[in-house]
Amino acid sequence: MDENEFSKQQYLALRSEIEGRQSHLFWIVLVGAVGLPVCTYFAAGSQEFLWVIMPYFALLLILAFIAEQHAMMRAGRFIREHIEKKCCKDMAWEQWLESNGAFRRMEAHFFAGFIVVFFLFYFMSVGMAMQWLWHQAGSDPSGQGQYWLYGAVVTYIIGAVWGFSTLFHHWHAAVSTTD
Repeated sequence: MDENEFSKQQYLALRSEIEGRQSHLFWIVLVGAVGLPVCTYFAAGSQEFLWVIMPYFALLLILAFIAEQHAMMRAGRFIREHIEKKCCKDMAWEQWLESNGAFRRMEAHFFAGFIVVFFLFYFMSVGMAMQWLWHQAGSDPSGQGQYWLYGAVVTYIIGAVWGFSTLFHHWHAAVSTTD
């Protein structure tokens, strides 16, 4: 296989990967937009510790979204830096997108909007879980409710710090293909 054919195959594989990542993003948003409220509804009627896991579900969706967006942009960056530079004398698609900040603005706004909405889901579900755990701990002070309450507080704080640090660390790479 010659170098041009190899570059063409790389380009086609990466464009296919980007399309797959876009499909994953769609499903993550759909699961989050429909799944979180539905799970919250069922948790409201539950007498079990279902409330405790709701914040983790929201946090996992946030992190899955960040990972998919980052991987998609990484593929675009490879196309721009390695494939388009070799084969195109004129400006190609990824180079054109990065030539003006306005062309990537929608991606940044969509990404930020998703993150804001799902962090709101996260903090609302933390609040509901804490209220439920507080009630459980208060109804049986000598029982295991206190341990669940303190354990949940610690893990929710760790989850929020981890989620925000991941977001801040990968923000630029998830909305741009430049350094």
